[in-house]
Amino acid sequence: MIRHLNLTLAIFKLILFYVFMRQMIRNACEKDLDEIYKVELKSFKIPYPCHYLKMLLSIAPTYFLVAEEEGRVLGYISGIVRLGKIGHIISIAVDPDHRGKGIGERLVKALLEKFKENGMKKVRLEVRISNIAAINLYKKLGFTIEKRLKNYYPDGEDCYIMTKKLC
Repeated sequence: MIRHLNLTLAIFKLILFYVFMRQMIRNACEKDLDEIYKVELKSFKIPYPCHYLKMLLSIAPTYFLVAEEEGRVLGYISGIVRLGKIGHIISIAVDPDHRGKGIGERLVKALLEKFKENGMKKVRLEVRISNIAAINLYKKLGFTIEKRLKNYYPDGEDCYIMTKKLC
């Protein structure tokens, strides 16, 4: 019985290793924008326009990352630096066909590391109050709800401002 469990665990670890080795997090580049925009369109009721994503990439390329597998963009995260050494996560999206695989978590962790390496003391983001999966992910990663903003989104939905201290 124990041998069977050990073998099962070993196989599971190999599968995880294979999946994670095929996926990589890297800095985005301009040639990724078409695929990033496709993920954006699949992910949001009110997507950012492509020219806005291009602007984010041009003003803060250090803080614009993609998750890639075999040359295909599966997700992205974009951030900027605000006054007072505050990192701001502007947007994160994972292709709906690839959600639930830890890609979003790895993207957030990678961006948090970039912010920390570059001297940020705090990170903030806005999230729809209806986006329970994202809120739970951010809480898991140490974010707390700071306040609620009424009618933040164009469709009238409120958002939470969530923050995390980086030490």
